[in-house]
Amino acid sequence: MNAKPLWPPRSHALKLLQKIQKHESPVELDESPVELVYMSHERWPCPPLPIHPQRKLDTIRVSVLDSSFNPPTYAHLALANSRPPRYTMRSGLTGLALESTVELDYDARLLLLSVRNADKALKPGDATYEQRLEMMYLLSKDISASVSQLPEDTSESAHANIAIAIIDEPTFVGKATVLRQFLRARISGLYRPSSALDRMMTPPTSGDISTPGPRLTFLIGFDTLVRLLSPRYYASEAAMMDALRFFFSPVGDDCYVVCARRNMEEVEQTVQAEVEARTLSAAKEFVESERVALIGIGDDEQTSSSQVRTKVVLQDETWRRLVTSSVANYIIQNSLYTSAST
Repeated sequence: MNAKPLWPPRSHALKLLQKIQKHESPVELDESPVELVYMSHERWPCPPLPIHPQRKLDTIRVSVLDSSFNPPTYAHLALANSRPPRYTMRSGLTGLALESTVELDYDARLLLLSVRNADKALKPGDATYEQRLEMMYLLSKDISASVSQLPEDTSESAHANIAIAIIDEPTFVGKATVLRQFLRARISGLYRPSSALDRMMTPPTSGDISTPGPRLTFLIGFDTLVRLLSPRYYASEAAMMDALRFFFSPVGDDCYVVCARRNMEEVEQTVQAEVEARTLSAAKEFVESERVALIGIGDDEQTSSSQVRTKVVLQDETWRRLVTSSVANYIIQNSLYTSAST
């Protein structure tokens, strides 16, 4: 494999990064704080093929995997491949249980890299943003974007409705607003009811065709859920609840969150047990309203990017088991994470 994957040249990604990292107001510059770096097809996020015949296309459901991707791991892959869950509540906080059933997949997927993180800044030894975008591209090729209603022998391009983007916004609440505005404008510009494709996507019995709107589901790890529900990222606890209620409200940003569960045996053995319980307590309102779902991704996929970086520094070759082969090759060929400063 070449060190530089075959996708938009690094100079193109660098140009977009420099553009979005400008400190001037995007409104004054008439620029968006979101830039698409890669799309699997030019009509993304609109489905490239006809949707399920029993569903009217009034909403385009986009899963958003927002991470530092430093580097992408099997946990990222498992989350990206997860399907929209259904769940029920059992009585009592410790009795939270989720019953997942397979339903129609997301219409589109987005791998999102923020160039302004509320907690994390680039450190010496970290992968650069350009390198992270290249690894995200490799991850996108590892993601099985198959849709349940399509036959198994459908070509790969038909399944891969995925994009990679960068955003200049540090908080999830802020990202939701920015992404919805960006996607609504993009869909409006792409959607052509008179085209043959859109006639295929719309049931023949439907009346007037309206432009579908985006509905975002953020795919996150538990540490990110802790930050989402932590008052220190808001003006006050009351301000946090107001912001989150708007974030999840059908008349607000209408967002969902799907969070990977932690291995409970590991949690009970650490000081994080109290943080776990406090986070679940804060999330209870949104779990009950079916806006937050906890899912299992398997013990083998419960790994973090920091574990990979640490193992590389220690020359512990087991780090290769934590990432896909394409990402592992990229890390080796670019000599990433070899400095103890990571």
